[in-house]
Amino acid sequence: MALSRRTGGRSRLTIALLVLSSLTLLTLDFRDAAVVQSARRGAATVFSPLRGAAETVSAPFTTAWRGIADYGDVEDENAELRRQVEELQGQAVLEEEAAQQLGELLPQLDIEWIGDIPTATARVIAGNPSNFSHTIDLDKGSGAGIEVGMPVVNGAGLVGQVVLVAEDRSTVQLLTDPDFQVGVKVLPGGATGTARGQGHGEDLLVDTGLEDDSEGLPRTGDAVTTSGLELSAFPGSIPVGTVADLRETGGLTLELVVRPQADTEKLSFVTVLLRPVPDP
Repeated sequence: MALSRRTGGRSRLTIALLVLSSLTLLTLDFRDAAVVQSARRGAATVFSPLRGAAETVSAPFTTAWRGIADYGDVEDENAELRRQVEELQGQAVLEEEAAQQLGELLPQLDIEWIGDIPTATARVIAGNPSNFSHTIDLDKGSGAGIEVGMPVVNGAGLVGQVVLVAEDRSTVQLLTDPDFQVGVKVLPGGATGTARGQGHGEDLLVDTGLEDDSEGLPRTGDAVTTSGLELSAFPGSIPVGTVADLRETGGLTLELVVRPQADTEKLSFVTVLLRPVPDP
């Protein structure tokens, strides 16, 4: 019993000392006592490394939590960035396409061998030449002065001839069509003949007569142009192609293999010669 009384008295004494110490520290703190500042700095020095270590350990979890909390905003920002990138890519494609079309259109504007013949430049809107199709469609027709039978060219040379016409659309038979024929002249020798198509991707064939003068015979590399004979739908001097090969067929006939000057498989714009078509 005596021990219990001593223990209880000691506890009460300890509590009283703690309360007194707390009041003292509070009083000194309010007065900004130097000893308290020193004690505070000492405590900060002791616990600062522990606080830094705790922050380092908790940093990944804090970052992850912030990432989860801000995920919606980040997703929206990424979507906006993707939209901007796609828009810039679209603009680049459009600019590249416009530059390409301009490059294809410019050769149609000043074709020297057309002379003073009025023309209509049109865009190719349909047609994929193949073994079963030898035509293309244009975005202009009778409203632009185009008529059936008019020659169609591009900056390289002869492309074909108009065969169908509507108000705002027309169809062109390509010179590679097996049913296409045009009178031609071989330069510089001057030999004449008729060029005819042989199908998609094939060269033209020209039958011409053998001359007694060997100097006038065609040679590989010679230029072939339209002959411009009277009543022809095609004016003279339109480039048709180049002699790629010669074949003797016997008798007084020489067959020429002529590579077309115009690439009929890659046509974006063409020029129609608005030349009155002679009556048959």
